[in-house]
Amino acid sequence: MNDFEKYLQDNKQKLEPDHIDQRVWLSIENEILRAKNKRIKLFVKALAAGILLLIGSYALHSYHHQNLPPGEERILAEYDLTKYEFTQQVSFKKQALLKATVPQDKIDDLQILLQQLEFMDGQFQDYRLYIEENGYQEFIGDQILNFYKSKIELLDKIQKEVEKINYYEKLQPSSSKAVDIEI
Repeated sequence: MNDFEKYLQDNKQKLEPDHIDQRVWLSIENEILRAKNKRIKLFVKALAAGILLLIGSYALHSYHHQNLPPGEERILAEYDLTKYEFTQQVSFKKQALLKATVPQDKIDDLQILLQQLEFMDGQFQDYRLYIEENGYQEFIGDQILNFYKSKIELLDKIQKEVEKINYYEKLQPSSSKAVDIEI
């Protein structure tokens, strides 16, 4: 024990206050309880968010499996390509775009991108036919992975274009009515 610790121990009675103000003590207790309640509320919110995320993931997964093009899920599952969850991403991005609208006079600005999307879907059908005729080969699996990466990028690009069109529409509104994007 060093000198300071010895001094504190010897003079403990002198250093303790004779009277403790109840208001100070209650305010300390209240602060401790508030901090504890904040942690509990944060935990409950995080738990609720986690449960909602699980429910949403399950619903999206269920919806996704019902709305896949014919044979797509079978091919992905058969050749162990589902681990990338590309189809879930594509489905999620398509759902977001289905809710989007743009002015009718601006829909032509998106036509090239929408045509590319349609072309890509045709490519996937070609991959499917190739697999049915020739069997699965590693290079076709690579093509399918590249297809999904490109499709996700294209859907992101379409979403950004929609946001850009709508941003400028807010700045300078036109008389054209809003229409849905057909994917």
